[in-house]
Amino acid sequence: MVDYHVLYLNPLMSLLLNLILLGVICWSLLSIGKNYYNGNKFVILGILAIIGISGRILMSPIPNVQPVTIIVILVGIKMGAKESIFLASLIAFSTNLILGNGVWTIYQAAAWSLIGCLATLLSNRLNSSIRLISFAGISGILFNWLVSLSILHVVSFDRLIPYILVGIPYDLLHIVGNITFMIWLSQPLIEIMSREHEIHLNFEVSTHESKTF
Repeated sequence: MVDYHVLYLNPLMSLLLNLILLGVICWSLLSIGKNYYNGNKFVILGILAIIGISGRILMSPIPNVQPVTIIVILVGIKMGAKESIFLASLIAFSTNLILGNGVWTIYQAAAWSLIGCLATLLSNRLNSSIRLISFAGISGILFNWLVSLSILHVVSFDRLIPYILVGIPYDLLHIVGNITFMIWLSQPLIEIMSREHEIHLNFEVSTHESKTF
């Protein structure tokens, strides 16, 4: 009998499979949220956490491409800073149990939390698709540079700038990933978080109630 569990997938096939799985997960969870929405904040946060955790793990073959950054941005705008900090920390610690845990986990959780808090503070200004996309791109650089500070635990400060310069290609990947996920997921995620508001982010100015700390 053929053992199909030992079937080898090359990196491209594995990535395509992961993309299909991520698409199915996002579609099914967003459909569930739309059909059974009851305004329960913890249900909403649970759906967003599953999307963030599965998205980061499944997209791990492509460095820095994952939906977590745009999730904490949208949560910061629509739900508030505390909720974005909760999701940022939960996703960072949960995914790193699989991807690899270390001191950088604290920096990743802190960087995503800071981005979520900035989104809350700037929520009145992030009222159009172009501004959201621009903020998502800038957040990719901010996240990478903040997490880069974790190397100071093992190297001297004069190594930080060369390390950041070497990581510029990864910054670009994060920017492209953030923009892609913002265009793809922003509208359905906001509908899950705020069904009672009419929000349109498809290249139109939107009006929404901003959240505070």
